[in-house]
Amino acid sequence: MFLEKNIFRTHPIAIKNIIKFLLMLITFIFLPKFSVGQETKSKWKLVGNIGLYGDFYSMESDTPGAVAARRPNSMERLVVNSTITYGKFSMPISMMLSGGQYSVVLPHLPEGNLIDYIKNPMNRIGIAPKYKWAQLLLGTQVPQYSELSVGDLPVFGAGINLTPGKFRFSAFAGTSQLAIDESTTKNIKGVYARNIFSAKIGYGKEDGTHFYIISSIMKDDTNSLKTKPVNTLPQKGILSSIDYKLKIGEQYAIKGEIAGSAFTRDIRSKPISFANMPIDIPSEIFKIQESSRFDYATVLSIVKEGKIFNLKLSGKYIGDGFVPLGFPFMQTDRLEVSIDPGFNLLKNKIQFSGSIGTRYNNLSGARASTTRQTIGFANLNWQFTESFSLATSFSNFSFRNSLRNDTFRIDMVTLSWSASPTYIFTTPNNMHIFTVMYAQNTFADYNTISGALSNNDSRNASASYLLSKVKNPLSISTILSYFDNNTSFGLLTTNAANLTLSYKFLDKKLSTSSGITYSDNSVNSLASGSQIVTVLGMKYTLKKKTDFSVNGSINLYKYGADRPGISYRENLLRTSITYKF
Repeated sequence: MFLEKNIFRTHPIAIKNIIKFLLMLITFIFLPKFSVGQETKSKWKLVGNIGLYGDFYSMESDTPGAVAARRPNSMERLVVNSTITYGKFSMPISMMLSGGQYSVVLPHLPEGNLIDYIKNPMNRIGIAPKYKWAQLLLGTQVPQYSELSVGDLPVFGAGINLTPGKFRFSAFAGTSQLAIDESTTKNIKGVYARNIFSAKIGYGKEDGTHFYIISSIMKDDTNSLKTKPVNTLPQKGILSSIDYKLKIGEQYAIKGEIAGSAFTRDIRSKPISFANMPIDIPSEIFKIQESSRFDYATVLSIVKEGKIFNLKLSGKYIGDGFVPLGFPFMQTDRLEVSIDPGFNLLKNKIQFSGSIGTRYNNLSGARASTTRQTIGFANLNWQFTESFSLATSFSNFSFRNSLRNDTFRIDMVTLSWSASPTYIFTTPNNMHIFTVMYAQNTFADYNTISGALSNNDSRNASASYLLSKVKNPLSISTILSYFDNNTSFGLLTTNAANLTLSYKFLDKKLSTSSGITYSDNSVNSLASGSQIVTVLGMKYTLKKKTDFSVNGSINLYKYGADRPGISYRENLLRTSITYKF
């Protein structure tokens, strides 16, 4: 049986990763010593933390090939978040280095190529030295300029931030996408290297009244690949926006942005010219081609902030041809409006937040129909007494198009709600916490042809109890849960029970924990599958600065009627060493 086999096997790849793990460990050992020496001999100070993490995994099935492993055999990471200071000089340093791991979109890099290793999305190195109001940005950074321009895209390169008084100037240039050569044998799609440059200039502070002008230019490098991919188009684009905010007193503010973009889907397409263009763009900046598109987007919000009552009115329009260069996954061709109220009553004993709004898609009419979505949610937290509280939530999401023909009509509603009361009971020796939760999610499809196949109704209920000793570092918790999901394919039911114990030894320097979870799941009362997960961990703190932790888990899973006779075992060991300086 696979349960009797060795958990971890040694092979060349594992040995190579262990060597890299040891090199990271050497870095980990000597860097803290350097920081202490610098702090004691001069005014230089180094604060932050460094951590070395290692995951080791194996999976064995009683039917070889029936179940695929869900993790790599090993993964090592060195993580550093620190800041060096000397007077008015500071230099934040952040690093995340992996040992031999590559992104799913970057399956291979040349051995020994340091620049490509640093550019690998699995690794990040960022340095940002700053003196007074001048800051230099190096390595992998995520420039955050505004809601419609740049703010969600990691870029490897260099930039600068200047903030003398209320004046603002920022610029960053680098590579947001690495070149990947196409390989049909390995099913790898070719990707061009993508370079991007962004800049912001203006007056005012981000959290106060301000006026900023933002520009961004992006272009794929067609010379970055040896062989041009067949199905990948090289692209380019420019974007300009005005980001503004006006604060009116302490409670009111108006914030918005208007942006326009010019984007070419294929820079190999033929150039064209128009005699009556509304905007004359120099060809040196942007050459108009057959696949070029122009469009704009705008956002506006009016906010009222207060200790008792909050209100936000917001609207957003994103044109179909608008391309936000720094937000690769933004949905376009939509208009949405919403109102978000909030209350804090009885000295924050009652807290309410909510939102109601509507979203329209296909404003350009490029698709067969226009869809309308209604979105609303509400959250209420009520602290009745010091011991008893109630948390509730409600959300409604509807989606429909403008067609009335049953064959093409879309009309769907998702309704979700939950309630979770908590009761805390304290004695001189113990603290007891009781929590109950019930949640329901209903999806209804009113299309008469396909609605019955799409409808589903899920329910989730749980009850938990936590016992914490006041004068003893012992805590015990248990959770019972039930989940069912009723669909056209049948009723899926899952029951689970968990027990966790934790205790601290050696004057609370050594923390230990153990737990076991059992669950079974079935479909339509057929033979159920079962799962047992055991967890054991410990953490030791040395002089309040260094933490050593080891956590191991074993997952035993046996399939039910869906895959009879198949079971597997997963073993996961996680280790870490962290140091605060």
